Amino acid sequence: MREVVIDIPTGRNSKSGRVLPEKSLDAGADISLSWSDVSLSVNISKTESKTLLHNLSGEVHSGEVVAIMGGSGAGKTTLLNTLAGRIGPSDLTGQILVNGAPRSKSTWRKLCAYVEQDDLMYTNLSVFDTLTYSAMLRLPASLPPEAKAERVETIIMQLGLNGCRDTWIGNAEHKGISGGERKRVSIGIELVTAPRILFLDEPTSGLDAFTAFNIIDELKKLAVKQNMLIIMTIHQPRTDILELFDRSILLSTGKTMWFGSTADALDHFGSLGYPLPPKTNPSDYFLDIITLDQRSEELRTSSLKRITWFAAAWNERAAKFGHGSKRALELVSEPEVADKFPRSIVAEFLILLHRNMKNVARDKATLGASIGQSIIIMLFMGFIFFKVGNNAVGVQNRLGALFFVAVNQTFGIVMPTIGIFPMERQIIKRERSAGTYRSISVYSAKVASTLPLTIVGALIVAIPVYWMIGLQADAGKYGTFIVIVLVHSFVSNAMGLLIGSAVPNATVGQILGPLVTVIFLLFGGELLNLETVPQVFRWIQWISIISYTNKALTQNEFTGLSFDPCPQNSTSVCYRNGQAVLDQYNLTNPSKWAAVGVNVGLGCAFLVIGFLVFRKTSRPFLKLK
Repeated sequence: MREVVIDIPTGRNSKSGRVLPEKSLDAGADISLSWSDVSLSVNISKTESKTLLHNLSGEVHSGEVVAIMGGSGAGKTTLLNTLAGRIGPSDLTGQILVNGAPRSKSTWRKLCAYVEQDDLMYTNLSVFDTLTYSAMLRLPASLPPEAKAERVETIIMQLGLNGCRDTWIGNAEHKGISGGERKRVSIGIELVTAPRILFLDEPTSGLDAFTAFNIIDELKKLAVKQNMLIIMTIHQPRTDILELFDRSILLSTGKTMWFGSTADALDHFGSLGYPLPPKTNPSDYFLDIITLDQRSEELRTSSLKRITWFAAAWNERAAKFGHGSKRALELVSEPEVADKFPRSIVAEFLILLHRNMKNVARDKATLGASIGQSIIIMLFMGFIFFKVGNNAVGVQNRLGALFFVAVNQTFGIVMPTIGIFPMERQIIKRERSAGTYRSISVYSAKVASTLPLTIVGALIVAIPVYWMIGLQADAGKYGTFIVIVLVHSFVSNAMGLLIGSAVPNATVGQILGPLVTVIFLLFGGELLNLETVPQVFRWIQWISIISYTNKALTQNEFTGLSFDPCPQNSTSVCYRNGQAVLDQYNLTNPSKWAAVGVNVGLGCAFLVIGFLVFRKTSRPFLKLK
């Protein structure tokens, strides 16, 4: 044990006179987070960098609720992310300490939690489902299920979520819980692990004043009762919310303007010649005087001069008085929690698969659209190509029908996957940032959860359309046809997951997906004579999944097929048998089962590459030094 000096914040609850709950018997040990001379810069070009934070220092403690305030671009979220270790490639200097020791990668993610501004959750899960899955994934496997269920019920009670316990999260199309309830659920997801430090990015954004106050009030109670340290960014809180904060950090242009209680801030700025006007919200006034005014060059110059003066005044005050009164306090060492995943890979996979399947099964619109699409395509194809003949026209219709099967099973599977996966990836990135599970577990669960609907859709098309078109009445060929279509559906699904893992959002995916599919389509069959294609593009035929499926389907149908004799004086092209058709259109290489095998290999390759891309694009930032 060692003795360190910490700040005792002044003015805590002195204004409001509110009675706060006492510290719980199971509250965590005291913890402090301090930062000294912290600066952060990022490269904006190969030769130029931009400094976002300038020599910031401070210290906060368990039981406190601390607000980071400032105008747009002041550095609020940057400071929050820096303290939380959630920053990307950058140059970080200075010291950030937990209980007087550097943050450790082996313990940090289990010590703190982070509530993002955007409340991204699975829309078809209820509040109880969402919190339960969080507990199942993030709490140790050694903890009994009853204890996990009790933790979930406690959080529901603490955050006042009883009224919407069984309500689905919902979205803009399907009304679910309210905005305030969504924010409470987001907080509850992170409280499952009982973190010692809780970071929140704009927790009141988009909420009405009453809801915003209630959320901050609940956080204040949690901080006191559980002896947690809560740090948040917030934009212009109303007066009664401002009184809930133990201390506030005012930032402008990445520099500290003030760090301390609101009452002391008013005295400080008043002494500088900026007293609070009557009937004015202090937070509004603070932002008015510390925000860089960009409306004109003259206003920018004058506001920058004022901000520079405020920064110098704060540095002088901090050097003279520090951040408040001090006393000696013996702090416990940093909690001994290992940065290991709480579940095995298999357990993670099963829980994530269950969550995915429940979310998909409840999405009636998507299920109806997917199955409806397959039924419509089946009927459309069946009647357009109904009972093709064994003549020249029948050859053309057979080729067209089989090619269309391959094309439809590509577009119909790739595009929906691309539309959904990029949005889910943002949820996954948040959960991975908290050390919830391994990337291989969540990716495997995603792959497995997409297969049932993919298989059902393929069978709805393949089973009846074979007989409606009038392909060869042979059980072996019929079974082979089904296998080829199922393999192609699997490969298309893998390709959709690969593209969905790579693109930054669904819009880019909806552009890239058709582009790749159309290129594969051009090299997929009878549309193009490959001998006339420039050498630089010919390699595309060897990765075109449509090409392999089309060749396998046509070989399966035309091998052993005989055609009617050509009528006398006929000017149309006639074929004696199916082999002649395959030779004419160069559809014999590779062989049927070789083509199926290549597609299986391509599907596996897409999955592996997709996973590697997914692991990178969903990788959370963690920079502690």
